[in-house]
Amino acid sequence: MSPTCVGCGKGVEPSNTFCPFCGLPLRPIGGFRPQHTRHTGAVLNGRYRIHGFVARGATARVYLAEDLTNRSLVAVKMFAPSLSRTEELRGRFVREGQAARTLDHPHVVRVLDLGETKEGAPYLVMEALSGETLGDRMRRDPHFAVSRALRLVREAALGLAAVHEAGIVHRDLKPDNLFLVGDLGNARTLKVIDFGMAKLPRVDTGSAEGLVLGTIEYMAPEQVCAGEPVDARTDVYALGVVLFRMLTGHLPFDVEKGTDLLGHQLFSPAPPPSWLREEIDSRVERIVLAAMRKRPENRYPSMEVFLEDLERALGLAPGVPSGRRLRKAPDVYEPSTESGREAAAFLSKQFRLPVR
Repeated sequence: MSPTCVGCGKGVEPSNTFCPFCGLPLRPIGGFRPQHTRHTGAVLNGRYRIHGFVARGATARVYLAEDLTNRSLVAVKMFAPSLSRTEELRGRFVREGQAARTLDHPHVVRVLDLGETKEGAPYLVMEALSGETLGDRMRRDPHFAVSRALRLVREAALGLAAVHEAGIVHRDLKPDNLFLVGDLGNARTLKVIDFGMAKLPRVDTGSAEGLVLGTIEYMAPEQVCAGEPVDARTDVYALGVVLFRMLTGHLPFDVEKGTDLLGHQLFSPAPPPSWLREEIDSRVERIVLAAMRKRPENRYPSMEVFLEDLERALGLAPGVPSGRRLRKAPDVYEPSTESGREAAAFLSKQFRLPVR
């Protein structure tokens, strides 16, 4: 007796992967349930056979595929054809592959290959990750035990330390770019993903002058002020915001997007996490606040130093977390470029605060 599709109820051949009538997958493929697509069955570069669609992003779609050379499952991230004439977005997409392909670390997604379809759409071939993003997990349940939050952020810091060692700054750290690998609610490990905004060593990113890159809720002040230099400490700030949210269930500046939020990122000191969750240890609180200082020179000077304090807080390294002694001077960001000063002046007027 032939099996039936759970979607449409029609009988199908046992050998079918997808229902020929409604396109639904008839059985999981390596734990994935890809959807039928016009690309299903296509072979890229004579090597990667597409099984189906699994996810959609702002500029790309992700497909589950099989590497015919070794029968392993891979993810193919393909640039959206509708954006093919947008050179800025296309350039960022290609740079994502160039950035991530240089990295080989257990807490960073592996990019295995780069290519271009016959229609001219660039694509990246990556390891296939099963699980969910930290953002998905937080939207489902924003509450984390303190030790769990510290352990996951530690894994992110381990991956980012390797990213920075390679001379790369991610520039768009947020929960949606941190992937929890494993069963839902029981992740085995965390990996940093999506290097579409990355700043590469000695490479012109092609970004228009004055363009603000990043996700506003996690932007460091130097990103808010367009044209300001960014470095590893920019990612330290963003990861500090991620940790704040994991510990409290809230963003430090939980206001509507726009100039208000940009102004808070630039001028307002982060509130102590213990205001929102009383049981947070003061040593952990100092770690969060040290990562989120407005002036880069007042933050942890590197991801490695941030990581050292995380490991001390977890009891994985000797000593007490230093939290880096907070300086007494007002921690207000001071732009170093003309475009940065113009941005700060505009936001200062909106906030009715003096520009230092």
